[in-house]
Amino acid sequence: MVDPMDLPDERELLAAELALGVLEGDALAAASRRLLTDVAFAEEVEAWRDRLAGMALDVPDETPPDELWSRIERAIDGTGPAPVVDLVPRRQLRRWQFGTAAAGAVAAALAVMLVIPRPDPLIIPPPTQVAVQPAIVAQLRGEGEGPLVAARYDPSTAQLRLVAQDMGEDPRVPELWIIPEDGIPRSLGVIQPVGDTQLAVAEGHRSMLHDGATLAITMEPRATAPHPAPTGPRVAAGKIFGI
Repeated sequence: MVDPMDLPDERELLAAELALGVLEGDALAAASRRLLTDVAFAEEVEAWRDRLAGMALDVPDETPPDELWSRIERAIDGTGPAPVVDLVPRRQLRRWQFGTAAAGAVAAALAVMLVIPRPDPLIIPPPTQVAVQPAIVAQLRGEGEGPLVAARYDPSTAQLRLVAQDMGEDPRVPELWIIPEDGIPRSLGVIQPVGDTQLAVAEGHRSMLHDGATLAITMEPRATAPHPAPTGPRVAAGKIFGI
């Protein structure tokens, strides 16, 4: 015959009652003995104690009234009020006590959830897709044994670097031009006749530096540079291409 206390529901109820401290007398003694011999029962009791431990911390301290000890002494001496007859079966009373305690525990948990604000979820925006513009280069050559100039433009910094071979002695200065699809040259500035030159391209000219456009160099008067249009001969030119 199966012991009713071995049924899962009854065992869990008994474990909860033991954890809540509502057992008395023989029931308390039997549950305590079972706690030492039944591993599953002991685990359920421990689980209930863990659930209720945190809630017990939220219960405020209560100071007993001054007349409590006097009432206890009168009850012991037989001079106090007659004991109340227990009309409720003990098992039913235990269920009622357990239900009341469990309902209080659930209410306390819900109160904590409502009072403690939840932090807003952290929303991480997707990374911004930045279009990377390729660098562009050009080889500017003259006719025959004319000068050779290498150019490289970085769209991310709007910097144009040029490395020129020796263009020889000339009272004029080499001026660099960009010639887009409309065929009208725009001055990008004066460069060194030999070695490195770093030019910051003006914003209005940046969109003209693209694959297929032409870079050209003319020799111009130093005093009036940069010029609105070329006045001297073209000494080197080359097409731009992307890399």
